[in-house]
Amino acid sequence: MKKLLAVLAGSAAALLTGCGGGGSGSTQQIAGDSGSTSALAAYIGTWQSACDNHDRQLLVIAFKNDGSGTLEMTPTGETYFKADCSGPVVATDGMSTRITGKPDGTADMLIKLSDNAAATSLRVDKITSSTPAYTFQRTGPTVKYVLRSNVQQWCVEVDNGESCMWDEGMQAAQSIPGGLSLRGNELYTVMLDKGAYVLDMHYVKK
Repeated sequence: MKKLLAVLAGSAAALLTGCGGGGSGSTQQIAGDSGSTSALAAYIGTWQSACDNHDRQLLVIAFKNDGSGTLEMTPTGETYFKADCSGPVVATDGMSTRITGKPDGTADMLIKLSDNAAATSLRVDKITSSTPAYTFQRTGPTVKYVLRSNVQQWCVEVDNGESCMWDEGMQAAQSIPGGLSLRGNELYTVMLDKGAYVLDMHYVKK
C-alpha cells in the first residue's frame, strides 16, 4: 500500500513516497536581471531521484516570474509498471499548487548523505519553502479511484501487483526552512528537523 507523504523541505521539494506495491523540462526565466546573477541559478532545471521500487521523484526548479529571485518548485512522482522504472509510466502524482522557495543565505553544514555514512560537509543555500493549502492528485489512463478500508485511494496495476496512494484531502498551508546543495550534477535537498538540518532527497540532473 502506497501512502503519499508531503515533506516540504527547504528545497521546496515535496517528497512523494510510499511503501509496498507495487528530456529536460522547460524552465522559466526571471523577469529583470536578478535571476541571471543569482547564486541559485545553478539549481534551475529538471532533477530526478533514483528508482525506488516502481517509483521515481521529479523536481522542476525555476525562478518565480516576478524579478524577486524566489524559486518555484514543481514536484511530481512517477510510478512505472516495472519495478526497475523501465517501460511506461502508469501514474503521475502531483500537487495542486507550486511551492515557493525564498533565499535565506548560505551555511556550511555537516549532513549524513546516507544512513551508514559519516557526515559530509556541504555548502547549503538556505531556503524557506512555502505553499498555500493544497491537495494531491494522481492521474493515468488506468488509475482507479476506489474506497479501500474506509479510505479513498488511487490504485494502478504494476507488474507485481498494485500500487495505491491514499487521498488525504486538503493539506494545510506550510512554511518550512531547509536548503539546496550541489555537487557536480547531483542535487541534495535538506530540511530542518528537530533543530538540525538533515538530508531530505538526492537528485541528479535530468
